[in-house]
Amino acid sequence: MAQNASSRYEMSKAFITFDGLFSILPALMIIMLAFNAAHTLTDEAVERINRQQVFDKLVSVADYTVKQGAAVSEDMGAIAGEEVRYPNWVDDSKITDQYRESLRKRANLNGLSIELTNPGDGSYCIYRIVVVGSGKDIDLLYVCGD
Repeated sequence: MAQNASSRYEMSKAFITFDGLFSILPALMIIMLAFNAAHTLTDEAVERINRQQVFDKLVSVADYTVKQGAAVSEDMGAIAGEEVRYPNWVDDSKITDQYRESLRKRANLNGLSIELTNPGDGSYCIYRIVVVGSGKDIDLLYVCGD
């Protein structure tokens, strides 16, 4: 009888260990699920931040281009001693490959396109309404990049 009680105790002890193992598994699965969800949310947040940074840089490039970089300007000569710029009146001859490349480097963008036609290449694009050239035609200036 003593051996029978001892064997029941051993079985009970094994059952408790086995039961404990099964109760730990759901807790581990919940922890793994929580870590996976946190990782996914972090990746999405990083992607949103990167998209916002590219958008902000494109806005800066577009504003600089229409207000200074490619804006039509007149030299006031000795009277004022300075140059008068006309914001949103763009001289499209000033938008050269060298101009684009210098702005791309300054803005730390992978690619930059400044065109009067929509490139439609899938990168982020913004546009500004501008007056173009001496004919003073109204057009859209697209600034795209990634």
